[in-house]
Amino acid sequence: MKLLQRQILMRSFVAMTALFLFLFTGSQHSLSFAHTKDESVYISGNWVEDEVGWRFVNQWNLSSPAGAWVEYQGNSYYFMDNGYMVTGWKCLNNHWYFFNTEKGKQEGAMAIGWVHDPDYNGSFYTNEYGILSTGWHRVSGSWYYFNQNQDGVLGLMATNRMIDGSYVDEKGRMNEVR
Repeated sequence: MKLLQRQILMRSFVAMTALFLFLFTGSQHSLSFAHTKDESVYISGNWVEDEVGWRFVNQWNLSSPAGAWVEYQGNSYYFMDNGYMVTGWKCLNNHWYFFNTEKGKQEGAMAIGWVHDPDYNGSFYTNEYGILSTGWHRVSGSWYYFNQNQDGVLGLMATNRMIDGSYVDEKGRMNEVR
């Protein structure tokens, strides 16, 4: 009987320790070379905006994610070390990502697919992990070239010019089979 009581006490201690670590130590994430949903923190709480920007406050311990990827309602977000949500272009682990800059429900969500950036008056493409594409890429059956050199705007889609002996039109599509 004493052994059973000891086992119950030990299991209770382990469960309470795990609960304490979950609720009070904040969220930790593992680093990878590209963002994956596996490395993200899944959160529940409230968005809070102030003069600096948007933060997300955890409903369980009033902490905010910092220096972490977060998944919320099907979107990926990144929060800087100061706890504020990123918008616009951000380089993380040597990869460029774009986070929606438009005000509203999708603000700060990581973009996947086509991105039109009025600051550069052009288009970019991010892959299924949100990483900026460079070089030649096939998108929806057509080939496109995205600047891979640092001498211009990295990832900017080429238009109306010859690239590697192939012409890309005003929509960025290559006009011949590659």
